[in-house]
Amino acid sequence: MDPLEDLRRKFPGKPRSWLKRALERLGDVSEERGYYVVRGRPELGDRYPAYHVWWSESERRWICTCYLTEWGTRRARGVCTHVAAVILYREHKGALRRAGRVYLATGVVKCRERPRAQGEALVRQIPGRTLLDYAEPQWKIAVISGQDSAEVECGGRRIVLKGVEMDYAQARALAEEFLGS
Repeated sequence: MDPLEDLRRKFPGKPRSWLKRALERLGDVSEERGYYVVRGRPELGDRYPAYHVWWSESERRWICTCYLTEWGTRRARGVCTHVAAVILYREHKGALRRAGRVYLATGVVKCRERPRAQGEALVRQIPGRTLLDYAEPQWKIAVISGQDSAEVECGGRRIVLKGVEMDYAQARALAEEFLGS
C-alpha cells in the first residue's frame, strides 16, 4: 500500500498543502534511539534547527517538541507536519522491508551541515581532529532505498552514491556496521 495514501486516510480532513509539507520533510527525518529528529526548515516556517518526535505511550499519540512552543497547543490539536513526516518515514521504511529487495549506498562526505537523502538515511559525524575538521566536518552516510543509487544533498551540492542490491535486513545490518566502524 502507498504510505502517502495511508496518511491521507489517517487524517482525512487535512488539506493537500499539509500532505505536501509532510512529504517535503520526509528526507529530513532521522532515527535516533527511541525518538526521531526532523530537521527544521525556515522555508516551511520552522524557527528551530531540529524537532524531536516520539511516541507517548501514556497519551497514545505522537508528540513533537514544536508542541512546547508558543503555538504548540494549536499545533498539537491539528497534528504538525513534523509528526506526519515521521509517520510517512515509518510507513516508507515498512514498505521497503515488505518489498524484500533494496539498495544500500554508503559513503563519506564533507559537509557543513548534516547531509540528507531520500530513503532511510543513517548518518554519523566523524569526530574531528583539527579546527578545520569542525568547520567542515566529515559524515558517514548509509542510505537504504528502492533506487539503485542515492542522491545525497550536502549544503546545496548533490552527491550520487551507487547502491548495491540486497534484502532489507542485510542492508540495515551493513549500514549500522558501516556507521559503527
